[in-house]
Amino acid sequence: MTDETEYCRLCGAELSTGLAATDSRQCCLNATPIAGVCPEHGPLGPHHTTTDPT
Repeated sequence: MTDETEYCRLCGAELSTGLAATDSRQCCLNATPIAGVCPEHGPLGPHHTTTDPT
């Protein structure tokens, strides 16, 4: 995780990075960590986040 604010790559909303955003894997079948939670799209992996809100 970085100290920069992360945004949803799909809609540009700022991600919540509370309890759900961790470096741990959420399931043994899904090796993607949760980078943050978008209010529109739900939990997102790092491939769906950006530091540029545009």
